[in-house]
Amino acid sequence: MKRSAVVLGLSVLALTSTVMAQGHAGHGKPQAVRALSTQVHASQCWVRMLPEPAPSAAYLELENKGEQSVALVGASTLSFGHVMLHQTTEHDGMSRMSHTSEVEIPAGGILRLKPGAFHVMLGQAKEDLALGERIILSLHLSDDTQVQAECELRPAKTQAY
Repeated sequence: MKRSAVVLGLSVLALTSTVMAQGHAGHGKPQAVRALSTQVHASQCWVRMLPEPAPSAAYLELENKGEQSVALVGASTLSFGHVMLHQTTEHDGMSRMSHTSEVEIPAGGILRLKPGAFHVMLGQAKEDLALGERIILSLHLSDDTQVQAECELRPAKTQAY
């Protein structure tokens, strides 16, 4: 009986930690746990891994099969402590990266997060991660839903899916 109580307690603790971690938009502000989106789907997710302390980046495609546009407003993962939406822009021949608060996914369209454009910046790995492993990335949408993406960890030299 005692062992069952310990196992149940650990299961509840693990579930609570997962729910709390998924309820953060990646910038420290708690959010309600989001239902899975039925209109937006993720595919081709990969992470360009860089050696710590340099941040890594996640790239993927988000397809909106719905009749209304929706925005990507944040992301989170249990594998990294710092997660932000970023955009790379070029001005006068110089590339610049900046935080962005949202990116529209048009109705019936695809948003491609790719090198040199929008991406999810990942910092402060919470564990030793090895190339070839996969992590789960939760992408938070403006309609209070989320999309789960399974992302493969790839070498720093990787340029595309």
